[in-house]
Amino acid sequence: MFVVTSNQMFQAECNAVKRGISFPQLMENAGQACAKIIKNHFCISKDNSKKILVICGKGKNGGDGFVIARKMWEYGCDVTVMLACGEPKASDAIDMYSLVEATGIEILNYDNNLTVLKSYIENAEIIVEAIFGTGFSGSLNHSLSVLAQAVNAAKGTLVSIDVPAGADCDAASVKGAVFKADTTIAISAYKPIHIMKPCNKYCGRTVIADIGITKEDFRNIDSVTCFSLNAQDIRDMLPKRKPVSNKGTYGHALCVCGSMRMTGAAYLAVSGALRCGVGLVTAAFPQSAYAAIAPKLVEPLLLPLESNFEGTFAFSAKAGISEAVKRASAVLIGCGLGFNKDTTLLVHSLIKEINKPMIIDADGINALSTNIDILKDAQAPVILTPHPGEMSRICGKSIGEIIENPIVTAYEFAKKYGVTVVLKGSNTIVCSHDSNEIYINTTGNSGLARGGSGDLLAGMTVSLLAQGMSPFDASVCAVYLHGLCADMVADETSMRGMLPSDVLNHLPELFSKFE
Repeated sequence: MFVVTSNQMFQAECNAVKRGISFPQLMENAGQACAKIIKNHFCISKDNSKKILVICGKGKNGGDGFVIARKMWEYGCDVTVMLACGEPKASDAIDMYSLVEATGIEILNYDNNLTVLKSYIENAEIIVEAIFGTGFSGSLNHSLSVLAQAVNAAKGTLVSIDVPAGADCDAASVKGAVFKADTTIAISAYKPIHIMKPCNKYCGRTVIADIGITKEDFRNIDSVTCFSLNAQDIRDMLPKRKPVSNKGTYGHALCVCGSMRMTGAAYLAVSGALRCGVGLVTAAFPQSAYAAIAPKLVEPLLLPLESNFEGTFAFSAKAGISEAVKRASAVLIGCGLGFNKDTTLLVHSLIKEINKPMIIDADGINALSTNIDILKDAQAPVILTPHPGEMSRICGKSIGEIIENPIVTAYEFAKKYGVTVVLKGSNTIVCSHDSNEIYINTTGNSGLARGGSGDLLAGMTVSLLAQGMSPFDASVCAVYLHGLCADMVADETSMRGMLPSDVLNHLPELFSKFE
């Protein structure tokens, strides 16, 4: 599922026009597709007609609205059109407006006067809002803010076309008043506002209208594109279990995690790796944490190594880790590692030496922050899994800047340092130095906002990496499944009370739906 900006959407439309579809035909297709979605959703028929108010702007989104009004009238509905900003200005919208006039549908001018028009808003069973679409930025003027307030207070169901008026499509932000849709019909593809939290809530339920723009039209866009996936997509990507196989078939993950103070990080990472199907896991941890970690880990191989007086790995543990790397398919470094001179030197040294795909998480990233350029000396593919605070330490941007524009932050860093970045957040972003596609995750909830969630995700990722998936695909699948499992737990229990261990324990049930 593509996620495109307003400019990319226009490029895709231009690509479709080059194939022979005209812009007026695209507008007709859009209006007809939206009308059909509305008809089916509300079970509209000659015997079950609805009172519908269509509020149109003066641009192309308004043109879509005029087509919708005409089609709903043809379906037998009682339709009224309200011109929110005066008569249309776009040429193809003018043509669609003339067709509405020819039907005899009642047309009203808003003119910033609700005294007469308020009854139309209050009596409509369905309100279709087609004012701005993807072309809006900034904030609604006073006149439209008043109209938005009246529509939001009405009892009828609000359906916005492409983007609710008042919402910035690309920035996925809202400044001031906005039409709060119950359903948003996205034209051809998702836009950032449809999936980026928290402002996607103004879209309500989002459905996509197919208007004849193909996947190739989107693939031929001359800029970086974003996408999201659904459960079926993930099912198709996951490594298949073979009828005849053994533990060696599914790879060997080495988890270099834990310390005396953070034993749970090792447990969650190692257990997450095991639950995601890897054949073998070696858990390397400081000897000082043996009594706390070992009793919790029954299935993995245990590799206790030299520790220092702080209860973390001593630098001398490197020899044992290096030997274990030889037997591993993929390596995870950092969960609960602790941040001091020994662990920093250890991480730097391992990055330059390890020749297996690796994930660097948590304190491994903190160690990198002291010499980020060492990533350029890596001998194998690297996945970094920072939260915004850790990302700030390694890229130099403030946390606020990162949260405001996570896609650009992650993409620029991945390209500069030749790595795959998993920038964790309400919409986790995955991007890679060797791809011009950026994944935006749509699963997960605020129940994951607690210590240990990232350790579990890192373990899940190294498991898929060890099973032979590419760094990008392993990251995408792990992020989606991690969030989806958390959603399942929240549905059965609560977001407030759920723990990372609850998500871990729910993974087998989740995977039963993928086999």
